[in-house]
Amino acid sequence: MSQPNEGQDRIDYRETSDVTEVHAAYLREHKEPSAEVTPIPTWMSLVSAAALCWAGLYVGLFHGGFNPKIYSEFTSPLALFAKPEKKGKGAQAVAQESLAQIGEGVYKANCAACHMPNGLGTPGTIPPLAASEWVDGSEANEKRLIAMVLKGLQGPITVKGTAFNGAMPPWESLGNKKIAAVLTYIRQAFGNKAGEINEAQVAAVKKELESQSTPYTVDQIKAIPVDAKVEGGAAAAPVAALEANAAPAGGVPVATPIITPAPVAAFDLTESIGRGKGFYTLACGTCHQPTGLGIPPAFPPLAGSEYVTGDERRLIAITLKGVTGPIKVAGKDYAGMMPPPDLGYPGLKEDGKMADVLNYIRNTFGNKAEKPITPEMVAAARKEFAERATPWTEAELLNFPAPK
Repeated sequence: MSQPNEGQDRIDYRETSDVTEVHAAYLREHKEPSAEVTPIPTWMSLVSAAALCWAGLYVGLFHGGFNPKIYSEFTSPLALFAKPEKKGKGAQAVAQESLAQIGEGVYKANCAACHMPNGLGTPGTIPPLAASEWVDGSEANEKRLIAMVLKGLQGPITVKGTAFNGAMPPWESLGNKKIAAVLTYIRQAFGNKAGEINEAQVAAVKKELESQSTPYTVDQIKAIPVDAKVEGGAAAAPVAALEANAAPAGGVPVATPIITPAPVAAFDLTESIGRGKGFYTLACGTCHQPTGLGIPPAFPPLAGSEYVTGDERRLIAITLKGVTGPIKVAGKDYAGMMPPPDLGYPGLKEDGKMADVLNYIRNTFGNKAEKPITPEMVAAARKEFAERATPWTEAELLNFPAPK
């Protein structure tokens, strides 16, 4: 009987049925692995490219200059895309207000510790920005102001008839955008009514002053003509709406603390040091520097300071009420003044947070203090010196009163 010659059971070459069945089973098997390169599916390539683009955009918008001191929605370039409440007519007024709002966040994070949240400065050391002739007056000029912030300024300087002998470090690391924003803010806050400084102006002055490697003196600043023009476009009109942000005379606006460490049930020195690092960066690092080495001859070092590792009660008192120079630290004289840190950073009004930052400085920068400062010790000192209204002097600290 002949074999079928059509269909899937067809037998070729006079093969018997058992051989055909073996061949069919073989054909059903998966293909043997190959050493050849298999292309990535197109859909996977597209998904990966989209993820990389999103990641780059996210970091670009929210990097904050990679500055550990700053965490504010006003310092993010994304704020430029937000729709602020319109308080003026036209897109130009909205753009100016947005720039000043960004500057307010930069000011609180970097400038308020010395110039104070109300722009009144610290007597004898840090000049006021409110009604300052250098900000909005007879000595005011965009180029001069940009130069001071980019390269820093070394006193003495006379502001509103009073001499100040402090030192302002250079802030070039903030970047052109943030410098333009903070200068716009101070020129339109604290009762000032000057115009906007834009990013292009800052970039132009920065390029012109590349060779300047040291902070300016007042004589060098005055060498810049008061009518000097800055490339990059004229300053825009001021925004009156910022008057609402100005602090009342003698008042201190409440700033929302950026870091809020959670309290712990039982006091632990190691954990306290860890929590204190964030508040140090925020409230103290601008003047005493991230290294704890200070800024001679205005702000003394915390590294190796006898006031830091010495009497705990005295250190708490200094931080609660501030200290005014001259004062000798580690064998050198310093003329600056430290206001009570909780004026600029109300979070430090909490005893636990004050203890944390003090434990941090007593066990960092090469310092080592095994005895911790507890919230109870801060509370006791706060009560003891509640009636004191002025900063400590060196003479008072060297003869610090015994506990009552």
